[in-house]
Amino acid sequence: MPTFLLLIFLYFFSLKADSFAQHRLQIWYFWFQVFFVILVTAIGTSLLTFISTLAQDPFAIFRMLANQLPWATHFYMNYLVLQIGTHSMNFMRYVVFFKYLGFCQVWTPDDARKMAEPEDQDYYGLGGRIARWAINMLIGIIFGTLSPLCALLAFINFAVCRLLYGYMIVFAETPKADLGGVFWVSKLGHVWCGCIIYAVLMVGVLSFRAPTWGPTAVCIPAFLLTVWWRHSFHQTFHWETLPFKEVIGEHAHHFAKKSGSHAYEQPELIEG
Repeated sequence: MPTFLLLIFLYFFSLKADSFAQHRLQIWYFWFQVFFVILVTAIGTSLLTFISTLAQDPFAIFRMLANQLPWATHFYMNYLVLQIGTHSMNFMRYVVFFKYLGFCQVWTPDDARKMAEPEDQDYYGLGGRIARWAINMLIGIIFGTLSPLCALLAFINFAVCRLLYGYMIVFAETPKADLGGVFWVSKLGHVWCGCIIYAVLMVGVLSFRAPTWGPTAVCIPAFLLTVWWRHSFHQTFHWETLPFKEVIGEHAHHFAKKSGSHAYEQPELIEG
């Protein structure tokens, strides 16, 4: 899937650099996994049927998630355990190693090393990695209340990520171009979307399984507040451009003094 998405972005979109293709991959690959990894049990066998049901009755999303997702907690626990294994395989960099051995048969070791790098940017690039890590984070958030072991496995997964990728990205892989925080901000927005899914799930579970409406009444304001904060996320935090007052804040006194010394005064007023 990452390969096909990158081919679409590179050949059908006008991009300033390949890093922008990675950013598009992060967004689209994330939403693909949201539907076909996290919500796959609620969607069932037909995505079109799921969408048509929500179009006819939007509030059915609470019932659908509450009926289907709690039964899939064991699957997601196994999923997180397997993710830890994939991180260990990525740490060995076996694909780059075999490419290096193959190129050494024709070129010199130095040339072979340069040709073997970097690793496949379709799957191991910034966009693909961040999208998959965001999904692992959301699994721990969404299913952590239904099955606390999911939260524990998510913590272990990211502890392993910190250990392995913290070394590999700095000391083993070649440096990659970044966009100055775009990937990080997009990932924060994705985590907010996961919090909304979690709130929808808990409202549905409490409304259909609690004996009274008390727990649901407590959960609904949290759901509304989560939606509001996700909506105002990009409006509250200005990270791409600084406000004009902050830009000239430390120089405001200098500008005021400079503008005052060169203020225009009419000669007849000075003579009078």
